[in-house]
Amino acid sequence: MNALPLINPVEVRNRLEQLGVTKEQLLEVVAAAVGGRNNCTSFDPRSAPGWSSWREGNRRLREILIPLGIGWELDETDGIPSVIHRERKMKITMCNTDAGTGLKDYHPQQTSKKGAATEEIVSVNQSLFGEVMDSALLQNIVPLSRMNQPGFLACWYLCVYCDGDEVRAELSCPIVCEDGYFKDFHERIFLTLDEDDGSGIKVRKQEPDGGDAGFEIPVKRKKAL
Repeated sequence: MNALPLINPVEVRNRLEQLGVTKEQLLEVVAAAVGGRNNCTSFDPRSAPGWSSWREGNRRLREILIPLGIGWELDETDGIPSVIHRERKMKITMCNTDAGTGLKDYHPQQTSKKGAATEEIVSVNQSLFGEVMDSALLQNIVPLSRMNQPGFLACWYLCVYCDGDEVRAELSCPIVCEDGYFKDFHERIFLTLDEDDGSGIKVRKQEPDGGDAGFEIPVKRKKAL
């Protein structure tokens, strides 16, 4: 399908509003994931940065959305941490992805191979979106005949790439997973842009004691892969 990424800031905000989240909320999750990774040292186990990023990102996603009281619930189906919205028929989970994240000429893949649970989730996405007629697809519409099937929740992944000071993220809906890795997407919504203007995106991360701490996500140009 080779989904074209949604990049325009106004269109991004409008689409996220349709999905029941905001860019600011998702960037807080990105900041938490990056913070979890950066809190690790050379004395931690080699897998700690990725695990800490995944843990902190999914925790913050739940901390932000569930208390709002607008339908988001905690879910652990098949051991995959997520938030679900039954009325919207969707779920969101955060995952660590590679350098293809946030680049229109590439696409994100998980940093580690996933198992049968992820492939099952993506197969549900494919059944919901993979055969939608072009006119409906352009409007991001899922046929009611599919959406009303019990247990059918479209799964969106908050993909986060972090390598030192370079951070990119996107909220995307994969529809093909082969050998444990994403291969194709129904939709991709860019949250950070690949700009080389020296600026960073400022987000506010709520501290456990109620205080605020500034967290900067620098955005730098990624060289050709």
